Amino acid sequence: MGKNKKYSVLKRDSSRGAGLPGRGTPGARTPGWVTPGTGTPGDVFHRWMWLLPVVFLLVFTGCYEEIDWEPEESGEKRLVVDALITNEAKAHAVKLSTTFSGIDGDPEPVSGAEVILTDGEQVEMLTESAGEPGTYFTGEDMRAVVNKQYGLRIRYADEEIWGVARMEAVTPIRYPRYYRVSDDTELYEFWLPGSDGPAIMELELDWSGVEGYEGLPAAETHAVVKEYFFSALTVDVNEIFSADRDRVRIPPGTGVVVSKYSLSDGYAEYLRGMLSETTWNGGTFDVKAGNPLSNLTNDAVGYFAVCTVVRDTMIFQPGMMQ
Repeated sequence: MGKNKKYSVLKRDSSRGAGLPGRGTPGARTPGWVTPGTGTPGDVFHRWMWLLPVVFLLVFTGCYEEIDWEPEESGEKRLVVDALITNEAKAHAVKLSTTFSGIDGDPEPVSGAEVILTDGEQVEMLTESAGEPGTYFTGEDMRAVVNKQYGLRIRYADEEIWGVARMEAVTPIRYPRYYRVSDDTELYEFWLPGSDGPAIMELELDWSGVEGYEGLPAAETHAVVKEYFFSALTVDVNEIFSADRDRVRIPPGTGVVVSKYSLSDGYAEYLRGMLSETTWNGGTFDVKAGNPLSNLTNDAVGYFAVCTVVRDTMIFQPGMMQ
């Protein structure tokens, strides 16, 4: 399988490839890029360059009208399912809540449901947490198996909801590459070189034990970054023109936990829909609001996912994995 397209929760920086092995400076005039006077695309660009001021005026001199908008209230509530089962032997959680109206509402946990997980041979009844209403746990030794299909059944308020998912194998981790971005204080940023298949890459970063950072609030010494890799054949314009995201800079000695999750075709499609509504939203091109694809019946929203995960732990030091 070829290299898959990457989607990141980090801010895209057009200069971050400069100086990296095999990565030129974006926009540089390299041979074959723009050659005015030879009938290349460069000539077309210069020929129509006079239109840019006109476009600028049309875009930035428009009129704005303030509108008082009240969201429509809907009495209909739908079940929201957040379920992820992996190959790790642990107590896996299934979280149930209901939809809500308004902009800043809080989801209401669904308590007292019957939640069952099955692989076609064995059936396990999940137990609701006493301290977390609406969260149901499997036994501590439950783990899913690659290439096996699993079913999730939920009974609540005279309704029965089903979800079916298959666990796909995960490809090996391609480790982050680091490059220095600050001379005064030694700080580094990173980029991920890609994935051999659809996957989620998660980096948990902790520099609370590095000299000079001890005792600082957790928000200043910890970060979790996720990057998404989908099929190379998928193109999402709203992702390409999405709003900028914050970058993470780390000092030497930072603890790094790298996790990689496999993605089925259905789960990848669901995540693309979620990203269009959240991380990719607010840019130049946005999609029409709507619920992402779901594998759940009876108008439930959310997704029941089963993923293979691999992890590795390291301490970052300059020069590693350059």
